[in-house]
Amino acid sequence: MMSKAIPATRMPQRQVPRPAAIPPARRRAATAALWLLIASSIVFLPDAFVRWFLPKDALAAIAVALASVAVARGRLPRWFVAAASSALALALLSVLISAAPGVQLMGRWPRYEGLVTLPVYFGALWAGARLLGPGAPADSLRTLVRAIATAAIALGLVSLLEAVGARPIATDLARPGSLTGNATDQGVLGAIFCAMLMLPVLRAWTNPRTGLAERVWLSTALVLAVATVILSASRAGLLAAVLVLGILMALEIVRSSGRQRLRLVGIATLAGMLLIGGALAVPFTRNRVLGASPLSTQSLEGRFTFWSDAAGVVAEHPLGVGVSGFLNANAGNSTSESVLDSPHNGVLQVLLAGGIPLLIVVGGLFITAAVFGLRSWRRLPNAEPTAAMRGPAASPKTDAARRDVLAGSLAALGGFGVALLTHFTAPSTTIVAALLLGILVAGRPEGGLRIRLRSSSQRRTAAAGRSILLAVWSIWLIVVVSAEVPLATGVEHAARGEIAAAESAFSTASAIRPWDADLSGIAAQSFAAAADAGVPGASARAIDWAERSRVGLPHTVATERALAVGQFTEGDVAGAAKTLAPLVELAPQDAAIAVQNAIVLYTNQDAAGARREVERALKLDPDNEVALQLAAILRTQPE
Repeated sequence: MMSKAIPATRMPQRQVPRPAAIPPARRRAATAALWLLIASSIVFLPDAFVRWFLPKDALAAIAVALASVAVARGRLPRWFVAAASSALALALLSVLISAAPGVQLMGRWPRYEGLVTLPVYFGALWAGARLLGPGAPADSLRTLVRAIATAAIALGLVSLLEAVGARPIATDLARPGSLTGNATDQGVLGAIFCAMLMLPVLRAWTNPRTGLAERVWLSTALVLAVATVILSASRAGLLAAVLVLGILMALEIVRSSGRQRLRLVGIATLAGMLLIGGALAVPFTRNRVLGASPLSTQSLEGRFTFWSDAAGVVAEHPLGVGVSGFLNANAGNSTSESVLDSPHNGVLQVLLAGGIPLLIVVGGLFITAAVFGLRSWRRLPNAEPTAAMRGPAASPKTDAARRDVLAGSLAALGGFGVALLTHFTAPSTTIVAALLLGILVAGRPEGGLRIRLRSSSQRRTAAAGRSILLAVWSIWLIVVVSAEVPLATGVEHAARGEIAAAESAFSTASAIRPWDADLSGIAAQSFAAAADAGVPGASARAIDWAERSRVGLPHTVATERALAVGQFTEGDVAGAAKTLAPLVELAPQDAAIAVQNAIVLYTNQDAAGARREVERALKLDPDNEVALQLAAILRTQPE
């Protein structure tokens, strides 16, 4: 008799909790934030007075507000927040002891690198850590690469059109700068895009599962990014691209072995030859690289002059002159043809912003960030990790994508840093660089500085409050940008002699940005030019706007000169002489001011003083036509 089978006993199994589903709206916010952050590097406002800077800031701010809504995939580590806070405190101290603390605190025209733009850079950095930190899925990392590929295609197509003589964006510059407005920014941004696209393209062609459409898309983007660097004719951009290639290949060789290394050396050699060969094949680029172009020689010589002038300012102000303080601090070396708001060197720019203490903090921060990013890259496994090696959210696909993004970020920031040795920060390049820096230093989502709230409702309230504040900030920036349109309209009306219309447009712009003394200075200069051309009513307007600008921004050469022109054409010769007397001392290298002073002195029956100023003007600028004419008149006058 067969016994009845006893059923097998089921052992109770431990239930592994599934992660809560992420609402689709938060996923879409993360995707939109990444696309907008990359798009901000190439966006511009056609009708703006300056089309290239503030519109990029506004779009990036919108992206940061969206990033606040998305799920956190990483956080800025404590050490980074502490270093950044120290740098902010030092920069603020330097601004508070500067010549124009109120105006410099907000930032000065045209880049407004104070409270207008610097928070955008930090916001992009924070968004990079939040959206693409260690907890980011492979889809988010792919979104970053795809957004960069799309931006590279747009930037490259406009670069090609400009290279063949087309002007899709109206300009009279020989090197228009594609969608960045500056040829060096164009080349540096192209190099950054190359850094982020090289490894994805290499993977696409070695992975049989990658679709043809994606291979073609990414490869086209990389080709156009390289073309952008070459067609920019920027030596800083070319140097950055070469360094990018070297860093990426070095990292790939470290993680490879045997035949793979030989293949990578071959690929790197071929890529370097193509880059250098392309630069030499384009006549304009070749002439700049080899120094055959007179403009390239002047540009190089000018850099050394800028650096020497900046070093002199630093020697006089060891704690710096505050952000945006270089223009007025360097007035003694400025001329009517060369008025600098930046020393064209990142190290000097930091020194001017906060002196040696700020340079030590910033330098230490970036060195630590590079080491931290390199360590994060090395910790990611080359092969598929075992279950014990990775958390529940990790995957080989995510690890591979993250490893390439970290390598690309290291290379891009290396290239960007080298380019800053001869250039300055601007939204077109710095927003993307800040985003990549955030990725590089990001810690796990549960780390960093967090306010410990007792309940989930308190956490939700705090997050909602942060998102609302960021939304209000982005709206404020949009309003700030909107002033650029009436500002441009005012300049156009003044140039046409339409004084009433120009006054109305400038008043509208000033109502939007009442803190902007540079805007008032631009209005004063526009009316002064009209007054000099004999337009009735322009001189009084030049005086009025110059006086407004002087309240917040004293001792600005362009504004003081506009005031003197307005006073002279209004018939107030004594007032013009009073304005010009200190201006001659403030800007002794400016031939145009010397000529203007000579005219005023001659009108005041001071022929000897007029001769002295004419002689000084001709020493500064032997071909100055007005000075030559005035010299001829003075020769007919008795001594």
